[in-house]
Amino acid sequence: MLFRRYFVNTIFDSTFVVLGILAATSAEAEPSVDFALGALFAACLAIGVSTGVSVYEAEHVEDEIRLRRIERAMLKSLADTGIPRSFRMSRYATSLVNFLAPLVVALVTSLPLLMFQARLLPDFSVAAGASGGLGILIISVSGYYLGKLSGKRPWRKAGRMTIVAFLTFSGLLAIEHFL
Repeated sequence: MLFRRYFVNTIFDSTFVVLGILAATSAEAEPSVDFALGALFAACLAIGVSTGVSVYEAEHVEDEIRLRRIERAMLKSLADTGIPRSFRMSRYATSLVNFLAPLVVALVTSLPLLMFQARLLPDFSVAAGASGGLGILIISVSGYYLGKLSGKRPWRKAGRMTIVAFLTFSGLLAIEHFL
């Protein structure tokens, strides 16, 4: 359960940061695709490291608390059992996935920018718009996934989250172009 919450939160955080970078970069008179890509990957790497380490540390504390409770209930030490090892493996897996999630967001949303850099797209604004569209799609798919998990109207949740992402990106673009 915590894994899903951490994962979705990390996907959202990194995607919205990418939308902000795209909006800011596209507002420049002479936008730099190199700067946009560098900022996008640097921000997502920083979010990945931050969330990976923080998830690991938070889960480590929680695992120690769980282990102590189990030991108190059983009136014996479980240090030499498989329980601490299973807690540790779960912690590693959760941290790794949360570290990688922003990098996946960066890879997906950078594709149109890379296509522009390779001269496959005609204009930076087209590439930034396509990247933003992919970011909004990531949010939409995440919303659908959450709706599916809850068993309640996945399309509705996806729609709500898509609207939030679209309005955020549109608002960021408007702010950047008027500043």
